[in-house]
Amino acid sequence: MADVKRYGYVIDSARCIDCRACLVACRAEWQVPEGQTRIWVNSSGLKGTFPNLSQQFVPFQCQHCRDAPCLDACPTGATYRREDGLVMIDEEACIGCGLCVKACPYDARFYNEEKGVAEKCNGCYTRIDRGELPACVATCVGGARLFGDFNDPDSVVNKALKGRAAHRLINEIDTQPNVYYLEPIEEDNQSWPEAKEMTPAETFWRKLATPGTKLAIGAMVLGQASAFAKQLVSGENEFEE
Repeated sequence: MADVKRYGYVIDSARCIDCRACLVACRAEWQVPEGQTRIWVNSSGLKGTFPNLSQQFVPFQCQHCRDAPCLDACPTGATYRREDGLVMIDEEACIGCGLCVKACPYDARFYNEEKGVAEKCNGCYTRIDRGELPACVATCVGGARLFGDFNDPDSVVNKALKGRAAHRLINEIDTQPNVYYLEPIEEDNQSWPEAKEMTPAETFWRKLATPGTKLAIGAMVLGQASAFAKQLVSGENEFEE
């Protein structure tokens, strides 16, 4: 077993019955505001003709990428990656600029208007640190959501992948997601989530505008710190006089 953990998920859509227990558990665990969700389930809709009907459900969430665009987009460092691979948001450091929301190619983030910060799946890190499973995994009645350490060959996720074909959601930018979807899948199934294509504007924003924004915010913070230091010195001089 490797000392450094790499947590992630394996999704077996064939086991998902769309009971939405995972969504309810996530909402209760993290007090997700009404009208928003950290995780969801995609549906293919009914296919075929009666009585030969079929429908497929695919659980979806933050991909906890090893090369996450949201980390590059965040100007304050509020978005960061834990040593175990979970991508997190420090709400105290988040300024609610929304750059990370736009940078995510999976649309896995949203802006929490009540808190004024970005929000997403955090892997239920508090439960993980206690040795428990994420709420969505613990409540999945069909076993469609699996969680574990990819660096542990005996973990449930590696056992699920053994002997099975699986794929990750990758577009022209390989973000190295830590969520695997077990195959087989239907070739014409439109329920499978896809990594969105980056538009020229988004590419420009990521490569040029975002670094510029970071520099501007850094200069602003530095200016405020300098002004504060001058006020302290001025106050000390007045006190001495």
